[in-house]
Amino acid sequence: MNHRLAGAAHRVESASRAVWHGIETAWGAVRSGFSRARSNGWVRRVAVAAAILVVGTASAAGGLALVGGTKADIGPFETTVALHPDIHGETVVTIPPLGTVVFDSHDGPVGLNLKLDAVDPVQAQAIINTPGGVTTASQSLAADVSEAVTRVAVEALAIVTLCGLLVGALAFRNMRRTLMTGVTALAVTAALVGYAAGTLRTESISQPRYEGLLAYAPGVVGNAEDIAENYEQYVANLQKFVTNISEFYALAMNMPQLKIEDDSIRVLHVSDIHLNPSAWHLMESVVDQFDIHAVADTGDLNDWGSEQEAEIFSQGVQQINAPYVFVKGNHDSATTVAALAAYDNVIVLDGEVREIAGLNFAGVADPRFTPDKGAQPSSEYAQQMLTESGQRLADAIEEAGGADLAMVHEPPMADPLAGVVPLVLAGHTHSRAVHDLGEGTTLMVEGSTGAAGLRVFESDEPKKMEMDVLYFDPVTKALTAYDSISVGTVGQSDITLDRTVIPLDDQINEEELQEGLPARPEDE
Repeated sequence: MNHRLAGAAHRVESASRAVWHGIETAWGAVRSGFSRARSNGWVRRVAVAAAILVVGTASAAGGLALVGGTKADIGPFETTVALHPDIHGETVVTIPPLGTVVFDSHDGPVGLNLKLDAVDPVQAQAIINTPGGVTTASQSLAADVSEAVTRVAVEALAIVTLCGLLVGALAFRNMRRTLMTGVTALAVTAALVGYAAGTLRTESISQPRYEGLLAYAPGVVGNAEDIAENYEQYVANLQKFVTNISEFYALAMNMPQLKIEDDSIRVLHVSDIHLNPSAWHLMESVVDQFDIHAVADTGDLNDWGSEQEAEIFSQGVQQINAPYVFVKGNHDSATTVAALAAYDNVIVLDGEVREIAGLNFAGVADPRFTPDKGAQPSSEYAQQMLTESGQRLADAIEEAGGADLAMVHEPPMADPLAGVVPLVLAGHTHSRAVHDLGEGTTLMVEGSTGAAGLRVFESDEPKKMEMDVLYFDPVTKALTAYDSISVGTVGQSDITLDRTVIPLDDQINEEELQEGLPARPEDE
């Protein structure tokens, strides 16, 4: 046994020596090859040139990524124009808070971003209403875009050249190679920009892709057909885009402004979705674009309250990236409520007060379940049920020490809340309205976020999908403003957004309400 082990050990030792000798021989050959390559001037020059090309190209990519935007006035818009690496080579127009419009304008690997920072309301109004205003604006519109893009391209070339020089100095520590690296970065970037310009597709302005809330309004640009690839048609399409966006923003001229990018607490009020799946997608877009902190749903998610409705349709709430506060409507069953409550982001209120997103929400369920309109209780008994539920919520608010807003489904439920809470949200009527309940309490009735569901096909004038973004002061918790959003449905492709800013003297919070301040005037 010992002889066998000794023999095996000897064979392993011999094999190891042979392998090591082979490695030494190979390494010697590699070193010898490197030495010959280094002594060969041609090979060395090729290696240095390749290194400069690689470092210069990397510097160009890094420089493009570092390029900041340049400010430019394009028509009535104050914009930021920027170039960036993009293999798709698209032009992206960002219109906060509505979303983006993407044009397949050219091939990559350079993309163009235009962000609308502000709109000159006077100029926008002039374009729309002044005779010849659109024609006058269109004459300079293409020139404005070309000038802005040229300016940002020149800035990009300067930045990538500087980036190439800095990286070249660090990599080579040689003046000549550093300069060559900077020139390489400049040449690569110029070639990329030139290629992008050479593949420009002017007809793409009429073939946009919408993202965010703008996905519901293709009429923003219009439906151009048979676009000819010429400069005049390009100007006409660009003019149409600017004109329609100007119309959307023209409402800003005659109202006080409230920045979207402030520290307000934002609540999205929705109601009466009635099984419309489009409502989930629209709500998801608004939550993302407006940076919503909480969604307040005042009921009627379903139509018949069946188990199938509840289990399948309620899954859409997972798309909403915010706390989802819900009160039951008269079309929602206990099954509906249970299905919603199973999701982590859903808070169901029924006679209680909860702090959510920095606000104290109060809510109570609709006492009725009336999916069948032919079998309803008498109006007197129904009114009694609604009033009692409203009073139950009022008692809960007083017991909790107050609330910033209350949620009910049917407007009559809000009557007992006058003087108890500054703001009451409701739905049910499928018609948006604002009422003064007296004693410092405002009732805001939402339209139908689901455009009344399948009922939309029963009307000669289809309803719109409606919702409101409510802005609350983060300190006083008073309602300071609200944006009323309406989106077209059947046969429509329009969006309207109306902003109402509440004067400071009319803003009432929960503490002031408890002090018995006079009611604010009716805001119809």
